[in-house]
Amino acid sequence: MEFRILGPLEVWTDDGRRARTEGAKQELMLGTLLLNAGSVVPVARLIDAVWDDEPPATAHRQIRNLAGLLRRKLAAAHDGPPVLLTDGPGYRIAPNGHQVDALAFAHRVSVARRLAERGEPAAAVQEFRSALGLWRGPVLDGLSGSLLAAGSVALNELRLTAWENCLDLEAELGRHRQTVPELTALVAEHPLRDRFVTQLVRALHRAGRQADGLAAYRRFARQLADELGLDPGPELQLLHQELLKDGPAAQAARPPRARQHLPRPAQLPPALATFVGRRAELGALDGLTDPAGSTGSAGSAVAAGIGVVTGGAGTGKTALAVHWAHQVRERFPDGQLHVNLRGYAFGPPLTPYEALARFLRALGTDREQIPGTIDESAALYRSLLADRRVLILLDNARNAEQVRPLLPGSAASLALVTSRDGLAGLTACDGARRLVLDVLPRSEAVELLARITGAHRTRAEPRAAAELAAACGHLPLALGIAAVRLAERPHRTLVEHAAELRDAEDRLTALQIDGDATSAVRVAFDLSYRALQPTAQRLFRLLGLAPGSCISTAAAAALSGSAPAETRPVLEHLAAAHLLDPAGPDRYRMHDLLRCYAAERAAAETRPDDRAAARERLRSWYLHHAEPAARLVTP
Repeated sequence: MEFRILGPLEVWTDDGRRARTEGAKQELMLGTLLLNAGSVVPVARLIDAVWDDEPPATAHRQIRNLAGLLRRKLAAAHDGPPVLLTDGPGYRIAPNGHQVDALAFAHRVSVARRLAERGEPAAAVQEFRSALGLWRGPVLDGLSGSLLAAGSVALNELRLTAWENCLDLEAELGRHRQTVPELTALVAEHPLRDRFVTQLVRALHRAGRQADGLAAYRRFARQLADELGLDPGPELQLLHQELLKDGPAAQAARPPRARQHLPRPAQLPPALATFVGRRAELGALDGLTDPAGSTGSAGSAVAAGIGVVTGGAGTGKTALAVHWAHQVRERFPDGQLHVNLRGYAFGPPLTPYEALARFLRALGTDREQIPGTIDESAALYRSLLADRRVLILLDNARNAEQVRPLLPGSAASLALVTSRDGLAGLTACDGARRLVLDVLPRSEAVELLARITGAHRTRAEPRAAAELAAACGHLPLALGIAAVRLAERPHRTLVEHAAELRDAEDRLTALQIDGDATSAVRVAFDLSYRALQPTAQRLFRLLGLAPGSCISTAAAAALSGSAPAETRPVLEHLAAAHLLDPAGPDRYRMHDLLRCYAAERAAAETRPDDRAAARERLRSWYLHHAEPAARLVTP
């Protein structure tokens, strides 16, 4: 069923017919219940809603009778569970499975505000317009009563606030002329609502109608003084001054002048002073700007427009990309752009529109001139990059769809993307060159420890330094954390620290920096794990129960209780997310620290009987295959 209260009260049946209500009392009762849909309305309040301050002596009995009539009428209009329920001291409309336009309106406004917060003004405007379109007139138009009027206040205010939010976004999108008629009508209906007047004056000003804007301001100021004895608010007064002197607001309305000298952004983050090694990887990245794979000259042509650095959590993808970008920035004389796309982060990923807006502003586009859609913004972005040599560093991408609108349109510029995802679509469809980053070799891992703790300490205890690097799995993030903890304890030997880390029951807790939640190996792994589908999360957890770091597809299938054909694509998905490494045909290897994390997640999220059953399935599978193998070797 559908209930409408944003205008005259209407009830629509499941088959699309309008159900008739009988009498004003029944409508007043139903309207009050729908204003509080999902909540209990006490009988005393219903009496006040129906009769105001003059209820008859039989009011309680009449409310029960009205409820019975309503319940039968609503039951005849649909085949589902009862809609009107008796609940404790009163009655309640159960909206589950039904549509109440007031609830739909509140939900759409909430969605629109979230879209606006994420930097998607065009989508937010569309959602706001959809919400406002549900209104057909004043709340419960045609019904009167002091309680109904009080209950309608919040809904009416939410509507006006949503209208203000929507028109602010329309202005942000540069739609000043289009909103003038709508704002003129709103100001006529709400002449003392400061926000609508401010929006109208600004729209007129930026539409080039300065005289009309001044006239609207003066009408409002005069009426405000006459009726309330007040002056306009500070924002409107400032806008009035801009009108008088043709200030920045008027300039924003004019077409942008051709720029003789476009900005040269330099947005690269600082390079890490502790960066070590990666010579082969740096050489591969050099190949993006020089077909021969050499470092080339500042004027050499770009051989490929897109590079992707992919790898597991903590392998140093961003450090490598930033280090290389600083080395080659002179090859991109028109600037360097950088954005953290937050693909793997605690907050929501950055939307392509948000990233485009940042880049367009960095390239000299006024905020008012940024288009309202992703496609238009991407087209303007590519136009600004045409014939320019700009390096674009897109860090921490979630997927190819997030990246594509940010790619340059010509090979003169270069986009370098980092991601835990393999971004295979960029390679297959967009011609990207992919570099897979692994953990550091042993010598470079020890060198990283030396950079942070001091070379004298690693030279004094070379074997312990190698053991400490091994305990960190040669993972750059883990090495950096261990080295910082060691540097804070100058009197402890590397031997002691390596033994403590190697023998720790909870190695992941030992690999975090106190007071910095983001500097922790566990947190880095968490972000990759949370991005998995539930099926992949379950298999990842169970792999933490397997003995040893390598496992075959068939053994993993036994562990999970699935067929190999079902398990294989899940293993491939884990490998694409760099939570497993291929180790031969139908075999996979898990990094030691990831195995610790997987076992931790299994203990926290998998029931003990399920863990025991998974181990038993794996042992049975090994026994079943080991016995005939042994007979074959020693008949």
